Amino acid sequence: MKKLNRIAVFVLVVLAVFAITSIVAAESSEKSYKVALINEGAINDMSWNYTAYLGLMKCEELGAEVAYVENIAISDAADALRAFADEGYDVIFCSGYTFMDSVKAVAPDYPEVQFFIINSTLVMDNVNSIRVADAEQGFLMGALSALMTKSGTIGFVGGLNITPIINGGKGFEQGAAYVNPEVKTIINMTGSGDDVDAAKELALAMISQGVDVISPMADQASLGVMQAAEESSISAIASGEGMQKIAPNATIVEIVKDTSIAYEAAYKSFLEGNITDEILYMGVNYGVIYMSDYFADIPEEVKAEMEDIMAKLAAGEIEISID
Repeated sequence: MKKLNRIAVFVLVVLAVFAITSIVAAESSEKSYKVALINEGAINDMSWNYTAYLGLMKCEELGAEVAYVENIAISDAADALRAFADEGYDVIFCSGYTFMDSVKAVAPDYPEVQFFIINSTLVMDNVNSIRVADAEQGFLMGALSALMTKSGTIGFVGGLNITPIINGGKGFEQGAAYVNPEVKTIINMTGSGDDVDAAKELALAMISQGVDVISPMADQASLGVMQAAEESSISAIASGEGMQKIAPNATIVEIVKDTSIAYEAAYKSFLEGNITDEILYMGVNYGVIYMSDYFADIPEEVKAEMEDIMAKLAAGEIEISID
């Protein structure tokens, strides 16, 4: 009987050691990664930088330790990149292609760090890019504006005179022509993504030229466009989630560019170890570009036409010409 007890005790000890070893091994295999975001603008812009921040939060939900900086000038980008890399961050996101040169210069010094740039064309050993379909957002804005205008003149206010915003303007013009070639489009840029007052003044000037439906794509400065629409009692198509609150009577709908989906997809590819050297293009097809519920009474035929346009964009049946 004593011999059996000793054997039983020995077996229990072995099983306990095995269980503890298995737990430790499992815990060590589930590494907690550190993910950083370098943002061009402020995360409260209800637009581009806000959805970038939401993307970072999605990485956190996937188990990452996260950090971010905002309102980073191009001249400070390299220092910000090096600071995060030196602090041991495994993945560093840059919210726009304006940081491309900085990443190109810094990335070779940190081969163990994975860099992602949104709306860039740069691909290196440890650098990948994701393109967001800015032109599709503009196309939808232009199409709906052309369907809703009574004056026959519609407007688009862009922020910084950079490729994503320029492409948004081109999409706007082509979307309007797609549904009504006779509509007049006025497209202007403020030259800033955060000057709300300048955007408002520009919008008011366009409204004085007969614009009765206006759309912004200017990051935080978009709020000035929405204010101008509300004060002038015309219609507006918002470009970010929550902008309707700025112009509750003017807003028809929010046509949102949710880049957080792109951030989440990129981080998942890192976790799964299947990052490729191909630039991923994400728009309506991935749900990055979408329309909110309507905030105004919209004719059913207009809703039906917009649904058809959304479906065709997702299927790649509408081609938007951009450089």
